[in-house]
Amino acid sequence: MLGHYQVTELLGAGGMGEVYLAHSPSGRAVAVKVIREDLAAKPGFRERFAREVQAARQVSGAFTAPVLDADTEGPTPWMATQYVEGPTLADVVNDRGTLPADEVWRLASGLCEALRDIHRAGLVHRDLKPGNILLAEDGPRVIDFGISRVVDATALTQSGQILGTPLFMAPEQFRTPRDAGPAADVFALGSVLVYAATGHGPFDADTPYAIAWNAVHEDPNLTGLPESLRPVVEPCLRKDPAERPAPETLLTLLSSRRERRAHRTSAREAELARTRRVRLRRVALAAGAVACAALIVGVWTWWPNGDGGESPRKPLATAGTARPTPTPTPVRLPGWKPWTTQVLTNTDPLDRMLHCRYQFSALWCTGNGLLAARLDPLTGKVLWQRQGPEQGPPPLLEVTRSATFAATYDGDGTGTSHSYKIWTFDPATGTPLLERVLPGTKACGTAGQTLFCARDGKISAWDPGSMSPMWTAAPGWELFIPPAGSPPSNRVHVVRRDPEEHIIEVGEITQGDGTLLWNRGVSPDTDVITISEEGYVYAASPARQDMTRLTRTDRRTGAEKSVELGTSEELLGIAGDVFYSHREGVISAYDIAAERRLWSSTTLHEGFSAPAVAGDRVHFTAEDGTVIALNRHDGGALWERRPPKSTVDLSQSDPPPTTQLRAPVIMGDVIIAPAYDSRIHSFLAPEKATPPQAKAPSTAAG
Repeated sequence: MLGHYQVTELLGAGGMGEVYLAHSPSGRAVAVKVIREDLAAKPGFRERFAREVQAARQVSGAFTAPVLDADTEGPTPWMATQYVEGPTLADVVNDRGTLPADEVWRLASGLCEALRDIHRAGLVHRDLKPGNILLAEDGPRVIDFGISRVVDATALTQSGQILGTPLFMAPEQFRTPRDAGPAADVFALGSVLVYAATGHGPFDADTPYAIAWNAVHEDPNLTGLPESLRPVVEPCLRKDPAERPAPETLLTLLSSRRERRAHRTSAREAELARTRRVRLRRVALAAGAVACAALIVGVWTWWPNGDGGESPRKPLATAGTARPTPTPTPVRLPGWKPWTTQVLTNTDPLDRMLHCRYQFSALWCTGNGLLAARLDPLTGKVLWQRQGPEQGPPPLLEVTRSATFAATYDGDGTGTSHSYKIWTFDPATGTPLLERVLPGTKACGTAGQTLFCARDGKISAWDPGSMSPMWTAAPGWELFIPPAGSPPSNRVHVVRRDPEEHIIEVGEITQGDGTLLWNRGVSPDTDVITISEEGYVYAASPARQDMTRLTRTDRRTGAEKSVELGTSEELLGIAGDVFYSHREGVISAYDIAAERRLWSSTTLHEGFSAPAVAGDRVHFTAEDGTVIALNRHDGGALWERRPPKSTVDLSQSDPPPTTQLRAPVIMGDVIIAPAYDSRIHSFLAPEKATPPQAKAPSTAAG
């Protein structure tokens, strides 16, 4: 017995321990991973394991095996996940051969969605490989996500194990294993897809040394890879982590089946394409030999069963002649062309800047007078739309695979009457499914595709499809609503207020039953901005519209990091540990972890949306609807794009509040931007920077 699970058989073993098939008292099958005793005895391991298990519980995507239970403090630490019936990808390829291009395409979509959910939970898999991918009837499942993070490089090398599997490891995992981030998982994804389609990895070799060399220095071997898969695989295998696309970008690329058909070529065309990629054998360089020597030492420590008398068949001291770095191909939607469209609403034109996001292969928009609209991101065609109330704040919009629901607030203006009205629609057709009014409700929000509302002094949870109540708990707490434009969250944060409505305490409750997970007091003299997935509480002083200081508090330890601005600025938004603010047309970026200003960039604009960060660019929508892009490293102006012509004459009206400005949606190099009069336009990010449009050059802070 492990906990209340009855163990029935051994499923397999790995670097961290054994995996068993077990059953709960009700008969539910689970997979239980039992941690090795030597790892469990290492100082600090259990604490790290407990943190990672807690984070892994938040991963609830359709293509992962969710964590169900765990014991991190008992004599033998273990973790139970959903048991998925099906072979591993490695077994399928070994027993039945490679997968057709269509199946690899579907496999890639499922794995990208799994990685997106894993990364959103603050985890990095670090060992995505065919043996960790189960092929169930309804799609792939990624297992063992996030757990490899709890084992540091020292422990692994001492035990003769590896931090990952060499055939699928990214170059940075060989150089600096501790620094490998989400981009390493994307590199592994590309390697897995090559393996599924061809039966070999992109950096296969006879010895671990040669594999490591190939991954760090050589171009991938894509022999046999169907041409239709190259636009997906090649960006994943770039050496520089910063150049690899995010899972969200890859999902955009994979969402169109027409791309697959467009890239089908004859065998002759494929062979010609491969011939063009044949390279001259690289010439030995002294620098390569030095780098190789360091690599040999690093690989030697972790390769299992290493034998001092074995030498690689491929010389590790070979290096390439210098070649110019190729310009990355713009990442765009297959079949996409620039477009402009208008979503009709009933409100005053100056309020018609819609908030949009990309999800489930569609563009979803909402705003004043508009409950929900679904658009085709390739063409801008409005597939369906549903009008809403003209007054009040923009609706809350949430999209699941089974239902699209919108919620609007309705108050009497006196603060004594509150309610929310909920609508649900069929995501494909927009057909109304139900309406429901929740009286006494002051605020609603979403987490993990569940609706949570502050109602009658408590927090209640509702199923978004049926709008049936799930539970009511957390008396005395209010729901914390993150800033508009914040990414989807899997956490439910709550706050307490004093009689003067100042926030004095923050916390988090579980999605399952509303149990309080943690709480921490905050100063009533600050304005709590957001609470990150990692558990950092960000607060501005004295307020976000007139901020002179921003503080980040670790909810676990209470440790603080802060940045003094010197003059009052307005907060625009936070991306990672960088927050953006502006004052009189000057946008500034501050690194709160380093407690310093990164740069300031002077523009000709006066108001800005929240930032939209993608790659090396940070984007804003300005007060006239212009989209501007700055270099996120130094603030240098990259380009500006004015909105399409509209019936709105801004020169005759006061500028709208900056809170109504909506950030653009970034999908690779495709920009989808809101404009006034409920217009939306899509364009490709310019390859070259436009002439500077600022009154003064950017200034970087050292």
